[in-house]
Amino acid sequence: MIREAGWFLASILILNISFPGIAGADSRWKDRKINVGDIKIHYLEAGSGDRIIVFLTGWTMPAEVWQEQFPYFTARGFRLIAFDPRSQGQTTATETGNTYQQHAADLYQLLLNLDAEHSFIVAWSSGVTTLLEYISSPDSIRPNKIVLVDGYPAGYKKDDYPSPIALSQFRSDFLKIQEDREKYTETFIKDLFEQPQPSSLLKDLRKSSLKAPIGAALSLLFDQATGDRLFALERISVPTLIITTEENQAVGEYMTSKIPRSELKVIEEAGHAIFLDKPQAFNQAVEAFIGEY
Repeated sequence: MIREAGWFLASILILNISFPGIAGADSRWKDRKINVGDIKIHYLEAGSGDRIIVFLTGWTMPAEVWQEQFPYFTARGFRLIAFDPRSQGQTTATETGNTYQQHAADLYQLLLNLDAEHSFIVAWSSGVTTLLEYISSPDSIRPNKIVLVDGYPAGYKKDDYPSPIALSQFRSDFLKIQEDREKYTETFIKDLFEQPQPSSLLKDLRKSSLKAPIGAALSLLFDQATGDRLFALERISVPTLIITTEENQAVGEYMTSKIPRSELKVIEEAGHAIFLDKPQAFNQAVEAFIGEY
């Protein structure tokens, strides 16, 4: 009997080690949905209190990309919210409204509904575009501080702005998505990282990215490629931390020069998804910046 019990416990441990998501995913946050305007937004929430961090994800990516941040910051007394934007993840997909201006309008309504108006906002990639649109809108509420993660305010080179991506690259992406979206998505996900990642994570991100309707994905990519939010940088009136990879350091330096009360943190040996590639360095940088506000 003792030997059988021992084998049973050992089997449980092996399952937990082999499939950590099964044992731990639900304990890190609560899955919720809320009606916002014409859509139902899916979001993750954990922790409690008045110190709130809101996470904005990137193009076609789900809220779950912030999985390394939830346990870290909830353990430090923060309330965390991460959500799927319109037409991404488990949020309602729509045929119209797939622009970053609309994403910003959705963000405004979500913050009001969740009593999270005065929060710290951490935005990644195209989430930076959403946040710049939000800050530029008359329908916005001043956040406490913001963190801009490896994003860019314009999709093309202009004056002294060093665009990280040529328009020819955007055109190539459009064509590849049309020709073979699954193949494009597989490459896109792999290119988010410099460090080895679990195959289960890559598989989940590919699945989530492909869930966004192709029309919505292309509309958002077009908005990103042709949009110009450079004017919004000087309108940011709150303390700002810019976190970039070495590859995008020039853009980070440009943004720092334009945003009052801003500082730059370059994290080495990290891909575009910095917070997953180098979670400890990322989390510590954000925590140090937020401080005891």
